[in-house]
Amino acid sequence: MSTGVEISKRVEGRARWVLDMLGAGHLRLAQDIPFRPEAWDQVERGELPQGDDLAAAFFHLARIEERDAPRDPHGRFFASSSCLDPLDPPLERLRRELGSPTPRYGDATFAVALTHDVDVPWRWTRIGMRGAAARLKGHALAGRVGPALHEARGLARVPRHKLRGSDPNWRFAEIVAEERGHGARSTFFVMAGHGHRADGAAPESYERLRPKLVETLVEAGAEVGLHGSYLAAEDLDRLARERALRAQLDGPLVGHRYHYLRVDPHRNLVPLERIGFRYDTSLGFPDALGFRAGIAHPYRVWDPERDQPSDLMEVPLAVMDATLAEERYEGLSAAAARPRVLALLDWAAEHGGGFSILWHPERFDAPSARGWDRLYFEVMDAVRERGGVCMSAGELAAAAAERLGLPGS
Repeated sequence: MSTGVEISKRVEGRARWVLDMLGAGHLRLAQDIPFRPEAWDQVERGELPQGDDLAAAFFHLARIEERDAPRDPHGRFFASSSCLDPLDPPLERLRRELGSPTPRYGDATFAVALTHDVDVPWRWTRIGMRGAAARLKGHALAGRVGPALHEARGLARVPRHKLRGSDPNWRFAEIVAEERGHGARSTFFVMAGHGHRADGAAPESYERLRPKLVETLVEAGAEVGLHGSYLAAEDLDRLARERALRAQLDGPLVGHRYHYLRVDPHRNLVPLERIGFRYDTSLGFPDALGFRAGIAHPYRVWDPERDQPSDLMEVPLAVMDATLAEERYEGLSAAAARPRVLALLDWAAEHGGGFSILWHPERFDAPSARGWDRLYFEVMDAVRERGGVCMSAGELAAAAAERLGLPGS
């Protein structure tokens, strides 16, 4: 063990942050844990340290590999570009090696935050029907029988919805009630701005429905956060305006997730705290399940400008329905996705965890959900059966902030 070695305040602060996040704040670098200066020099150069788990943990948790990394056309960092295995988070291995106790959530060994991004609150707008018809034609011409039938069946149900004044996407009260029946509460992230076509094809419809949407969710007992719009990821003034607009409907907002998961830990994550958010839950891979920052519990985000921890909590996003279901990612059926999700819950039951899962509300209309609605509620039951607990993202972030001694928690 190295002793009598001078350690810079910069390195000491970085090591202290990692140890605090792992519940090992009583340990000291160069006294209880070996100090290898060359490993921290590698971090400074943007390289993954070799032979030093603590320095490597800072590299992962501060997302050093994302600093100048390639991104997709939407500005997102993919698992395929990462050096870590998202299903074997290195900081959790280090937690065990240090003998640090795994965080618990009440009597539960792990916690899952249930979240929903409200991208399209009403499916059958005029432009929504035109889009479905175009997809039907495209599938038919390409000989994709299954997807074509799916679109055709959806369009066939439009007259019934028109007659009833209903919509397959507007199932918010039902979703919340079903979750409550399972003893859980969830978070819905609602948009408050549309400045890009990726924000949705019917912005006027969303704007008209937003007050009723928020009212419905609040009355049902859900937590409501902000779903920062596509361009807000590049314009924090825009994001602040969106937050102020949303807050007019039901008061202060504490939770956030970027649309399209357009989060960059070196650019647009820490500023969320200055805008007024207490937590974010955008940090997940669009193309894979698992833990993008190499940790399975909420943590205080590192501020790369100040070179110190911020007061913003990040709740890791470990599972997204779109990752599993959409052809541009894994393209699985709900039945094929089931063992993948349950395997992650098995891991959490063994090693602990506190993370979010994301299921979009449009996957809860039974006639068109193709089993994704059933899988979601099966996942809730599986969490409980494995000794875990389901809660809202805000509840999970608050529990973690209190455990970590965050000011004001």
